[in-house]
Amino acid sequence: MTQNHEKIIAEYRTADFNRRLHMYLQFPSLRSDFMAIDQGDLNDQLSGHAARRRSSLTALLSVLFSATAACVKRLS
Repeated sequence: MTQNHEKIIAEYRTADFNRRLHMYLQFPSLRSDFMAIDQGDLNDQLSGHAARRRSSLTALLSVLFSATAACVKRLS
């Protein structure tokens, strides 16, 4: 890969959606690289979302079990 292609790919990584779309249309020879970058970004977002969801589920279960334990103590 040439130095110019590396610069274009680096710019694509930091670009917003509109700029990425223009670059995708402007450089057809780099589309497979662009799609790989987009897929990696999407995977990162989904894994981050799943981690947040898991941690919020853990927090919810913790509160639920604490409330259940408090109710059981009052009943005894």
